[in-house]
Amino acid sequence: MKGFLFVMTLLLTGPAAASDWPDVPVPDGVKREWVADQMVFNGVAMRIFTFNYPHDLETLKHFYADAWDARGRDHKQASQGKWWVLSSLQGDYYTTVQITDLGGTTYAQVGVSRIADLRTSAPPGEGVPALPRSEVINDITAEDAGRPSRTVILRNQHSVGSNYNYYLNHYRSHHWTAVHKNLDQSRRGARISLVKEDREMDIVIKRQGRDVNIMTVEVHR
Repeated sequence: MKGFLFVMTLLLTGPAAASDWPDVPVPDGVKREWVADQMVFNGVAMRIFTFNYPHDLETLKHFYADAWDARGRDHKQASQGKWWVLSSLQGDYYTTVQITDLGGTTYAQVGVSRIADLRTSAPPGEGVPALPRSEVINDITAEDAGRPSRTVILRNQHSVGSNYNYYLNHYRSHHWTAVHKNLDQSRRGARISLVKEDREMDIVIKRQGRDVNIMTVEVHR
């Protein structure tokens, strides 16, 4: 739920050099836990980290208000259920700090987005095959332990079987080798695993109500 809320709140080519990113202050004594120091979400470069703060939520809210005031930066606060969302814009970079009370301590998720990319980035899902009338939900590129990856989530109203056959035939025709494939008997879900040279591809297809969701994950080995 934490990760889902974070992405949905931000909804925000090529990662910027680390030195280009604005510094996000954190209270003394807390340790940043990096979720992604290089990530592109729907065409916008992002950096994300979390931390636990050993004091109450109001104290952390005041910390960021004071820190941004001291730097002459405009900022906003808004309540979203059990979360507070603190945000500030600095040039081409938008910082969001999401915080929630954990009973005397506070959990924070911090994201910085390079919003200038919205003017120049390719449309989400560009280059990813899809059946007609498919909708791209998310397009995320990242790097984990030196392995670049791209995850694309799509949605359409074709059958699970039609999507399964389409993706299997498409990638086979582009010289990918299927190492695992399964279409369940109820035709409510399917999975395909493929390889090609130094790349791996996993495709998961699942029906949810009237829609069928497709997730493709490509990783360079």
